[in-house]
Amino acid sequence: MKKNCLAGSTIALSGDFGKERSHEKIKQWIEANGGTFTTKIDTNVTHLVCSRAHFKKKVAMVKEAKNIRGLHIVNWDWLEDSLLNGSRKHVGKYSMGRAIEKAAKTKAKKKAVRKRNIKQGVKAFEKGCNDFRDRMHSDGYHIYRDSTGFLYDITLVRADLAKNTNERYHMQVTLPTPIFPSFSPRHPRPRVPLDRPRTQRLQLYESHSEPVYFAANVQYSKPDGTANHPLAPRGSSFEVAFPAFKRFFFVKTRIAWEERGSGKLAECKDDEDDRQPFIYTPPTDGESMGF
Repeated sequence: MKKNCLAGSTIALSGDFGKERSHEKIKQWIEANGGTFTTKIDTNVTHLVCSRAHFKKKVAMVKEAKNIRGLHIVNWDWLEDSLLNGSRKHVGKYSMGRAIEKAAKTKAKKKAVRKRNIKQGVKAFEKGCNDFRDRMHSDGYHIYRDSTGFLYDITLVRADLAKNTNERYHMQVTLPTPIFPSFSPRHPRPRVPLDRPRTQRLQLYESHSEPVYFAANVQYSKPDGTANHPLAPRGSSFEVAFPAFKRFFFVKTRIAWEERGSGKLAECKDDEDDRQPFIYTPPTDGESMGF
């Protein structure tokens, strides 16, 4: 370390730089290398070494420093690199303002990329759902519409703020062309092997022809595309398919299907999923909400 590398510099500090870098210890380093240490901001100060937290909070010393022409507000790296290299570093990349601006630009760029990826993901998911619906139609099933005109093809959305992602479930119930399944569970379990999906779509299907059969299905988004999982197989009775539809709705929203339009808030238990429940937005403007 070259002696007097800070000669001609008057340096002030603002913020916490860690246990091993107390202000008193930093003062000794500055003075041992020819610099002058001060605790006040005035026109004699050449550099204010500032923590990111204090700079963003705009503490008093930062505000004062900004009003003095030629006073540089720098990060800790400027002082450390100057001492280690034995010469006072040019402010350039060490400027706290520049560092904050660069971080903001990087954050904005990542946000734009994330937004674009989500948009592309939603588009791909919708295509996957439509393709599956077309396949079901070819197999003799269509989305079930009840006597009130409600179509059992709904999307569940969850805003996961911690991860800053949107997750959706799309649910459907279908009416199929008669297919005689090898099993007909009384209480199908609404379990889906999810990869933290952004989207889930729940659907109830009904068969085109009589005798009328049903099926319940959920589609969910994955990083590499869309996946399907049957809640009630094709050829199921309404008494099997519809309860499976409602049970899955309850598991993911934590609200009973019968209470979906009541404005009731989901109850979150600490021992369950730490993320927020999925959200269902029922029809508005007097439209049918279904059974």
